[in-house]
Amino acid sequence: MTTKGNLNSFFNTENEELKLIEKYEENISFFNDLLMNGHKEDIEFVIPIKIYKYADSLQRKGYYTKALKILDEVEKDLEKLRGQSKWYEMYSEGVMFFKGVSLGRLKKYRESNKYFKQLVEKNPTNDNFINWYKSNKQYQIEDISNFVVLAAMTIFFVCFILRITNTSTSKILLITEKTTLVIGAITFISPRIWMKIIK
Repeated sequence: MTTKGNLNSFFNTENEELKLIEKYEENISFFNDLLMNGHKEDIEFVIPIKIYKYADSLQRKGYYTKALKILDEVEKDLEKLRGQSKWYEMYSEGVMFFKGVSLGRLKKYRESNKYFKQLVEKNPTNDNFINWYKSNKQYQIEDISNFVVLAAMTIFFVCFILRITNTSTSKILLITEKTTLVIGAITFISPRIWMKIIK
């Protein structure tokens, strides 16, 4: 028979992520019943398991989209604790953190940083939050930089080929070629300098 005590013992011992996922999903009806009954103690029992054991295990195993779905559910469950539980803020931060991590892993850096920005504002000395925020910014800049470099190099090679094949000898073509080469080089180097500065 499934009881809170049995589940508490299982989730409070060290287990592999896949075992945690499996155990939660085996008992999902039990957990959902506890959440639905609305008793504060039951909600406080389920939410940390759902965040720190289930959703965290999902994202550690690469199930980022599923983890996000579970964290959305937790946000709704958390509303039942607003103003009623001393754990509300901690659980809210846990949800924001794991949402930010999962979005970051999905390469949705801008969305991820919406959560990390809030976390850094609340906890300005938390190195983990700061590092995630900075690395997301770094990846955003690299994505933009890579796009600009690719565009600049494409324009450069088109101009270069046109000039070499004598298709066009225009000064504008030569200026465009040199300008795009400079823009490409600057755009390629800038993020690397910025990364050194923020580290």
